[in-house]
Amino acid sequence: MIMEIALACLIGGLVGGAELVSRYRDRPWAAILSLAGLLYLFVNIIAAVVALIIVTAAGWRFGLPASMGETAQMFARVSTAGFGSAMALRLSLAPAQAHGAGTGPVSLLNGILRLADQVMERKGALSRLSGNGLAGLSFERDHAALAELCCHLLEQFDLGEAQRLGGLAADLRQRTDLTDSDKLDCFGLELVRLVGERALRQAAQHLRERLEKEAVERSAAQAAGQVPAAAVEDRLAALPSTSEGSEFETSPTERPSRLRPSPNGASRLERKALSDV
Repeated sequence: MIMEIALACLIGGLVGGAELVSRYRDRPWAAILSLAGLLYLFVNIIAAVVALIIVTAAGWRFGLPASMGETAQMFARVSTAGFGSAMALRLSLAPAQAHGAGTGPVSLLNGILRLADQVMERKGALSRLSGNGLAGLSFERDHAALAELCCHLLEQFDLGEAQRLGGLAADLRQRTDLTDSDKLDCFGLELVRLVGERALRQAAQHLRERLEKEAVERSAAQAAGQVPAAAVEDRLAALPSTSEGSEFETSPTERPSRLRPSPNGASRLERKALSDV
């Protein structure tokens, strides 16, 4: 019986854990180890154990012949209890003509998931505000390349999301009451919601490495006399100023964002390879 209970607990925990992982794909372990996530797993495990006790006490054989061994009967009991309890917990009862949400065991799970949503939102907000993954970048200079990199990191992304990013970038460019760092932070938070913190950090690191490489090449060319000092100063004067505390004071000329609407009315240009960004 102990082995059966352990297997039922395993099935119930796997069902609840799989649902949490699919719901919070960006930070699955943080969701599972949170108080709400542990409570969600506990409810699924307890339901599986209770179902196993009911099945065992009722003596159900599920149509198996008497010649079947005890192992086969144990497998039938554990499988029925584990997966049957998961189905029972997600039942929703409502009148046939009702258009609202039904009531039933699923209401308990939905309440726990809403609590988990709030916990993960608070954790995500603290993590995004405490991190400095966009250090060394500038909104005016890098927002287009950053958005393109993040969008291309996704295998599929909604065209409406790309248009929303373009609208946000246009609105931030027109804001005069925000500094460049504030604009970059706002744009970065929107990208986090789209691709996640890890993907945004990777894209920002890629841009910083490219800027550093360009700065080194420009310094080497100037030292070798290939670029006159006056020409370098003119190019630096034409570049937009970087954000406060930025590691790089120079940058290449800004390229228009492909997220902006094109003059002919097209809402989005054709995808390019990551190396073309």
